Amino acid sequence: MALTIRQEPTSPNQANADLLFVVTSDSSSSPQFQYVMEVSDGVDTYKFRQQPNPSNKGVFDMGQVARDFVSMDTPFKTPYVQTSSLSGKTLSSVFYEEYGTSTTSSVSLYGGTSGSQVYVLSGVVEPNSGDWNFASSSFYTSSFTPAGGAGNYTLQHALSNSPLTQSIRDDEYQTLPILNANFFGEEFNAQDIYYIQVSVYNAAGSNIQNFGWFNLKSGSINGGPRLLSTQYYNDVYGSVTDGQRLIHVAAGPQNFADQGNTLNASWDSYRIQLMGQESPGVEDGGAIYAEKWFTKQEGECGYSGTRFAFLNELGGIDYHTFQYADTKQDNITRETYDKSFVNYSTTTNGVTYDKSRRGSKVYSISYEETRTAESDYLTQAQADWLRELVESPDVFIQEGGEFLPVVITNSQFVYKTNPRSQKLYTLSIQYKLSNNRRSR
Repeated sequence: MALTIRQEPTSPNQANADLLFVVTSDSSSSPQFQYVMEVSDGVDTYKFRQQPNPSNKGVFDMGQVARDFVSMDTPFKTPYVQTSSLSGKTLSSVFYEEYGTSTTSSVSLYGGTSGSQVYVLSGVVEPNSGDWNFASSSFYTSSFTPAGGAGNYTLQHALSNSPLTQSIRDDEYQTLPILNANFFGEEFNAQDIYYIQVSVYNAAGSNIQNFGWFNLKSGSINGGPRLLSTQYYNDVYGSVTDGQRLIHVAAGPQNFADQGNTLNASWDSYRIQLMGQESPGVEDGGAIYAEKWFTKQEGECGYSGTRFAFLNELGGIDYHTFQYADTKQDNITRETYDKSFVNYSTTTNGVTYDKSRRGSKVYSISYEETRTAESDYLTQAQADWLRELVESPDVFIQEGGEFLPVVITNSQFVYKTNPRSQKLYTLSIQYKLSNNRRSR
């Protein structure tokens, strides 16, 4: 008697995808036979049963429950690197056969064949993309680490579909999500984010400031898996945790200021690069896993603008500032009841005329604050990307130094029109605070 796994999803992958396992068994003709799949993240476990299909196979879609294991990290203000605790999880699967000795007997579980472990992010895979699986090669490359043979490469593997150049203000936060380490327990193959380099330029294009830091799990950096910059990846590969496989790297001016690296007052743009390792304590400038440029943005016509942070469709976090008016409107709901003008409950021997006695009494007030943010002119590529903001289940706005959860309320979003007559777009985003003002 044997159960065989015929198909498995790849890793890494997205929780909101079709994560298909196909299993067969030579016991499928047994009385009351069912295939059983057990899915676990090491804390919570789900178990599913399925009768064989007409060809005696079992088809399980782990994606139907994978989304229950992941949610969203909130690393907006990290000064260096933050690992993931919610957005990425490794899911394990075990398959069993369940059957009895007759059509009326009790049933028992047999075997226990482990499926491949799948690391999932809180993202989606479009059904029209051409595959069941996440196209992870566009965002993850298992490259040789130095002790196994180095090579030069320049990739764009940040978990973001945002433009490679973005605008940002002095007081704004930004992070860059990226897959780190590997998923197979290998010694020499990994997407090894070793060093983060920031290069600052003035309006003339001159390099006026440089700083950076190693991706370590020591001190306030909170990354990993290295404890020391002198370690090779093969010194630490055995201690890689789930959280260290998805990291969020500080990329905003306010993040840098919080770590003590305030941008030079003359800055006009800066570049952030996520590099691999060349040797102990030395980054490899030719091994760049991600690179982003940020240009300085000033407030327009006195508008403070609205800074959004949102869970994108790749399971990372993106940011964008809508430059113009942030309109606010309060919808107030009052519940009342009527009191008689005469005080029938008087305890005295007479009723006193009292014109201040309230006739209509408010016993409940509730608020719903609706806001509208207006964008600057956007290219088609920017408008296509910001579709992810409107569709995101987890959105925040930056107010001062804090991030408040909001709910996008747009029921329609037009982001593709006539490309001949309309080259630029403006967008209006309607949203409300997740936590309304307290009522009385």
